[in-house]
Order: sequence, then structure tokens, then C-alpha cells
Amino acid sequence: MERVQSLAHDLIEAGNEHFRIAAQPARILFWLADTCGDCELVSSNWTDFTGQKAGDALGQGWLDVVMVQDRAQLLEALRLGVEAQQGVHLRYRLLLADGRACWVQHDAAARFLPSGKFNGLVGTITGESDAHAGGVALEQAAQQVFDFLNDIPMAAVAMGFDGSVVHCNQVMSALCKRNDAALLGQSWIDLHVSPECRAQVASLVDGNIAPSVLPAEIEYQIETRDGSRLFRWHLTLIRNFDGEPISIAMLGSDITQWRRMVDHLRLTAQVFDTSHEAMVITDRNNRIVSVNDAFTVLTGYSREDALGKNPSILQSGRHTSEFYQTMWKCIAEQGHWRGEVWDRRKDHSFYPKFLAISVIRDSNGEVSNYAAIFYDVTERKALEDKLDRLAHYDALTGLPNRMLLQDRLEQAIAVGERKNQKFALLFIDLDGFKLVNDRVGHPTGDEVLKAVAQRLQAVIRGMDTVARLGGDEFVIILADIRHAQDAGLVAEKVVDSLSEPYLVGAQTLALSASIGVSIYPNDVQKADELLRTADEAMYQAKHGGKRQVRFYGSVG
Repeated sequence: MERVQSLAHDLIEAGNEHFRIAAQPARILFWLADTCGDCELVSSNWTDFTGQKAGDALGQGWLDVVMVQDRAQLLEALRLGVEAQQGVHLRYRLLLADGRACWVQHDAAARFLPSGKFNGLVGTITGESDAHAGGVALEQAAQQVFDFLNDIPMAAVAMGFDGSVVHCNQVMSALCKRNDAALLGQSWIDLHVSPECRAQVASLVDGNIAPSVLPAEIEYQIETRDGSRLFRWHLTLIRNFDGEPISIAMLGSDITQWRRMVDHLRLTAQVFDTSHEAMVITDRNNRIVSVNDAFTVLTGYSREDALGKNPSILQSGRHTSEFYQTMWKCIAEQGHWRGEVWDRRKDHSFYPKFLAISVIRDSNGEVSNYAAIFYDVTERKALEDKLDRLAHYDALTGLPNRMLLQDRLEQAIAVGERKNQKFALLFIDLDGFKLVNDRVGHPTGDEVLKAVAQRLQAVIRGMDTVARLGGDEFVIILADIRHAQDAGLVAEKVVDSLSEPYLVGAQTLALSASIGVSIYPNDVQKADELLRTADEAMYQAKHGGKRQVRFYGSVG
């Protein structure tokens, strides 16, 4: 009986709107059946009523006390109830402990798990009046119901049809602000219903509860010793042995936490469905169990495409296996990971995204799911690239600027130290550019500078760097040279290339260049010193007649 009551309590908490007390109080037998319709439990008074031991009633053993003539009809009704996952209501004859046959009312309701899965039937068997001719007085019948309510491990109240309390069990008394005696005869609404819920409850309990509206189910806040709590109440009629209504029974279950959980889940679901960021939930084996609309828009994969798949369907192939191993190691150790990755859409186009993955654990602390949220950062990356280019590249020529040149020089020095390599720095200044610029105008002068940049890039190797310091000054880093003469040969090529005529619009312009060369590590070993010494050598070239190449130190 205790297990049946506990299960009934769970059902009410799970929102099973079909569960109700039987219509009559005398000889109320409770039972529980599984998803096949086989009996799992019967109430403790089963033996007193039928003479059959409770253990013998399990499975289909309880059919032994059903009249043979009624068994086929009963089994068919139960089969249909199980198949349809709905209640069963019928009359048949049950054999009593004294050998007589008794007509009983059989009422069953489908029961469901909180997940919504069908979990069998729960119900009552109630003896009808002809089995109790000359039976018990009205007071005795009512007392049997009250005794039954006292045994239920949930809040239970019996009310008169005027809404006054005629009985409450100890669970209810413990919740109330008054003792048992103070509860009796008082208005249920005035006594327990929270002010904000009274109008709602009054629509059902309004001075005269009509038996025709029952059974019913309602949720509302009640005032308890611990404050306002949300209860779900099941109201049903209590009848005497002649079938006449005598009072109302209410079974209540505190669903405050359950409602908070439901509201939280509902809010979470709304966020999940309406978020502009793509969201994915996988099971513990990393198989996708849910995606939102933003996921389908961003990736091109429909829900049907994604469900059951591993998120690796999105991988672009641009990351190494070590990258993913490190990512999952972080998730396992810290419970989360975030960073940028490149992914591939269903149409095979690539895109960068920001990805955050978190572990979801069950009540035992075990991994149950993984949740990921990500969004496209293509525009952000483009903006970052643009800002990076503005910060590190010359806007006119597209060459590295002074800031990036400084970084490249530091890198070249680090490589030179590590590999014992030489490199050369060529400092280039255009001869007479200021006069040409003043004569033809700055727009034409800018075109000349662009042409100079193109010619310099054509001379150097891919491993070398050419940068514009500003004005008509350029710098070349010649990486990994064997001898200073190697730099001299390149410098001469640069002089020859820059001395070729420049055709800008309808004008043909002539320029030349002076170049100073400094060798690492022969001359100096620091970046700023390399620039300074190459600049000094360049001025020596200008003073030597222009269109010259000069080394800062000896050529060797």
C-alpha cells in the first residue's frame, strides 16, 4: 500500500491529470498494473476483501477472484486501455472472502513518467451497495474515508459542499499555520489559499461546490508554515454506500520545485530556439540529440541531417588531430573549452566560428551531455584583418610599414642567432624624388611610389621582406645570405630596376636610387642599429654621386 501511495504521489507530481480517488469509500481496493496490464501491487486490504493473499494477486493471479463469466470482458477492457494508454471503467463481479459475489466498480487511469512515457495503469476497485446491504452508517462510511486519507503520504483534505474543512490529515496539518481543531469548519479558501489565487479557486469552490463539476484538478498557491507554496490538487467526490455524495476529497502535492524546474526548462527551451547563436546538444557519446534553428541556418544542415551524427561532420580539415585532442583534454579536465575554429558548411564552404563547449552532468556527477554554442566570426575576422593591415601595412603601397618591419627584423635576428645565419639590411632612398613629386604633383608621385614597390617585390625572394618606412624610403631584409657580396649583387639589381623609366599616365619619369647596406652579425647585432648603420651607408652612397651602393662595414 505504501508503495502504491508513493507511486500515486509521484504521478501527481509528474502531472498525471487522470489519477483520482474511487467514487466510493467502503472497501476501496487500490492496485497498480504495468505496461502489459499485469498487476504489480494491490493495497493491504485486498486479502480482507477477497480472501486472496496480496502476493497471489500479482501478475494475473488476481483474476482468480473475478467471476469466470466476467473475465473475458475485463481482460479485453484492460487490453484496450493499455493499447490506447487511457483509463478503464467497467463493472464486474468479484468473489468476496465469505464466498459471496459482489458487484464492483473498476476505475483505472493511465499513468505516465515525468518524461511523458506510458508507465501502466493505476486504479481502484470499489464494492457496490448490494454487497453491503444493511452495512455501515453514514458516519462510519465517512470515517473509513478519513482513515484512508490519514494513510496517504501527501496533503489530504475533506470538505463539505459549502467549502468548509471537515477533515485534514497530519501531512496537511503540518503544513498549516493552525492546529487540527482550528482547521475544522473553516473556509478552505480563507484559511489556506494565497490572496492572489483566491479568485481562481473561488470559480470552482464558491460557497456551493456542485458535484457535477467533479472530479477536477487545479493548481494554486497555499499559505503554509514555510510561506506560500504551489500545490496541485485533485478533487473528487466521496459517496456513501448508496452512491450519494457526502463530501469532497482533495489530494495535494507540493509542485513548487517542479514548477520552477518546468519554468526554467521552458525558458531555456525558448532561449535555445530563438537564440541567434547556433546551439548543439549531444549525448555522452557525442551524438547530436538537438540543434536549434540558428544551427541549421549557419551550417546548412537540417535537423534531420544532424540528429544522431557526430559534430565532426562540421570539421573543415584545417585543424590537426592534435588540436582536437588538446581541446577534448581541456573539456575533460576543466569541463569546458572555448576558442576559434574553422568549420565547413554542408555546401563545403568554409567559415571561422567562435565555439564554446561545456559538459552537462547528471545528479551522480557523470557526463550526460555536451552543449555547444557557436557563431560565425567571418565579419569580425575580416574587420580584424583590416585593422591589422592598417596597423602593419603601408596604405599606399601595401608593403609592411615600420612597425611590421621592426617585428620582421627581430625575427630575422632570432633566426640568425639560432642557426648562425647572416642576413643583410638594404636601406633605399630615391634620388630626386622630391623634385619630381613637386613638378608632377602628389597623385602622380604616389603612382611612382607604387611602381617602386612593385619593382622591389619583383627583385626579392619569397623569404625576404621589403617595407616602406615613409616618404621615398624603403628597406629590404635579405634573409640567409652566405657572403656580403650576395647582398651587393641584389642591391645592384635594385639600383638597375629603379633606374628604368616610369610611365605614369602620359608622362615618362626618370629616377634613381641610393642604397646603404648593413650585414648581420658582421656590422651590428640589434635591429635599431642595423637600421641606423644602413641609413648611414645610404647617405654615403648619396654623397658619392647617387645611384650608388655602399656597405657600412667591410665586404667579406
